[in-house]
Amino acid sequence: MTSETNLEEMFQKWNDLNLNVSVSMGSFDFDSIKEIRNEQRKIEDAIYSILLENAPDDIKKILPEDCGEFEIGYNVSDKIFYFLTYDPEESDESDQIMAITFDLNKNVNKIKNFQMHDYE
Repeated sequence: MTSETNLEEMFQKWNDLNLNVSVSMGSFDFDSIKEIRNEQRKIEDAIYSILLENAPDDIKKILPEDCGEFEIGYNVSDKIFYFLTYDPEESDESDQIMAITFDLNKNVNKIKNFQMHDYE
């Protein structure tokens, strides 16, 4: 199995788990939500490790060692993960969001002043 296949499977598995969270939220099954989120975190960590391996140096130098500080989003149609955080290159008073994107081709990009509605 190639790493591209593994990556695609990880993306799909994360999305499937995300759908399961929605179902569990509707029924207030918080034990299931906790289990599902733990599985998602494992996948997020694995994807983030691959992202770190493929990030250009200018992006790599601003990234934390693990993805725990990020909010995670996934664009299903384009198969792109979004790792969202406050922009560390902005002042502490700024509430500007930065996104680090990662796709199936292992492309890593930075989007400053990220606005979700621009990427839906």
